[in-house]
Amino acid sequence: MALLKLNPHQEKSLIIATVLALFVSVWFLQNYIMLILLSAVVVVLFNPIYHWLLSKGRGPGSAASLTFFISVLCVIIPLIFVSAITVLQVQNLVNTVSSGSYNQNMNEFVDGVVSFVNNGLETLGLSYRLTIESITQAVASGLENFGKVLVDGLFSSISGFFGLITTSIIFIYVFIAMIVKQGTILNTIKKLNPLGDEIGTLYLQRIHAMTKATVRGQFIIAMCQGLASATVLSLVGMDDLFFFFLMLLTVMSIVPLGAGIITIPIGVVMILMGNVWQGVAVIANHLIIVTNIDNVLRPMLVPPEARLNSALMILAVFAGLGIFGFFGIVLGPVLMIILVTTLQVYLEVFKSTQSIEHI
Repeated sequence: MALLKLNPHQEKSLIIATVLALFVSVWFLQNYIMLILLSAVVVVLFNPIYHWLLSKGRGPGSAASLTFFISVLCVIIPLIFVSAITVLQVQNLVNTVSSGSYNQNMNEFVDGVVSFVNNGLETLGLSYRLTIESITQAVASGLENFGKVLVDGLFSSISGFFGLITTSIIFIYVFIAMIVKQGTILNTIKKLNPLGDEIGTLYLQRIHAMTKATVRGQFIIAMCQGLASATVLSLVGMDDLFFFFLMLLTVMSIVPLGAGIITIPIGVVMILMGNVWQGVAVIANHLIIVTNIDNVLRPMLVPPEARLNSALMILAVFAGLGIFGFFGIVLGPVLMIILVTTLQVYLEVFKSTQSIEHI
């Protein structure tokens, strides 16, 4: 097909029309942007399985369907299962805190927190005193907000049974289309790139490598750290909150601050309450096991050139949570990776500098 011959005025008009069409497309699909981004992330993570199935003689449609079912079994079903149990445990904990019907261990824990804080305030010469009622109100409110964020993030696009069916169908079609037509999609993006095919290829390769390494590596590490922390807390007497701590501490482990913000204070309070071995176990688990999980797994899963700086990671996670809700934990770092990659490619291409490591 011969290319159309356009004069300069027509070329400028075509560029403006194309840009407007892209903006209109984003506006038109705004309610499904998060679904499309999530589909793209899942495609990147499970693309090796798709190509492995192709190498075994499967057709594109069959390989894509099998890859989708594997992703459902590995990610979606476990996430929904753990989230549902977490929401139930949060609701039970809210009811327990609101009614004040704690078990003996929880009573001792709350009394210990109140005594420890009030003694510290008295030592500092402050008149304010912490009360069990204020703790109860704050914890209940915080847990309700946590449960709401979790539910809204997971099911914000689902309203009833038909909403669930509609969202599932859209996700399946988008996922299969992306993974089967990935070559066409990538070539189209490279051709649309005004900087040329070579720079477009470099840009897409860098984004792909960083997204796969950061998302896959970061979440595997966070899951292992959350599981280790939740298991120890369960063994020292908080077994009825295992899934709550598993979800919470996994999320906390994604950001550089880590689960230690929660587990170390719990261990300290346990020691001050007289539960010495339990508190020591919780603190030692974080300092020895949880920390070394990161030290061992990160070099294996995330190469140095694909790591986000700690400050950028925490900004990406919390900004993502603010914009996208629960799934912002994934989408925030991905968008930050796109921004960082853009800056790196610009510096390498136009400033003749090497990639900024650990940016």
